[in-house]
Amino acid sequence: MLENFSYTALFIVSFLSSTLVPLSSEAFVFAFIKLDFNPYIVLIVATFANTLGSLSTYILAFLGKNYILEKYFSKNLKKLEKLSFNFYKFGAFFAFFTFLPFVGDIFALGLGFAKYPWLKCAFFIFLGKFLRYILLIFLANFVSIN
Repeated sequence: MLENFSYTALFIVSFLSSTLVPLSSEAFVFAFIKLDFNPYIVLIVATFANTLGSLSTYILAFLGKNYILEKYFSKNLKKLEKLSFNFYKFGAFFAFFTFLPFVGDIFALGLGFAKYPWLKCAFFIFLGKFLRYILLIFLANFVSIN
């Protein structure tokens, strides 16, 4: 039962860390691997939750674009339109790199503002986060903590 609760905590931390909340899911994933949790379940839970967290940021920007732009950025609409064009043009690149600290959240917001297609966005966000966690789990298995 404790193990199931732990996976739920990993899901929550991984989800929140990929929104605008400053948390580090990497530290939790690393700790779970060091505590001998199943690496496949850790990979699935962390990737799925982290992807959903980024998609929630994307959806908020996608649905709230007109309200947010008119209310907060009315003076800078031309700059934002150019940025939106770049986010749309290079959307796969930005979606893949949403796993990066600090800028990843901005990438998810930009993709939502640009109304980048959600299925492509979800795929590339998932791919980037999945590969990052695979690398992290691989490295965690070779680091010894005494």
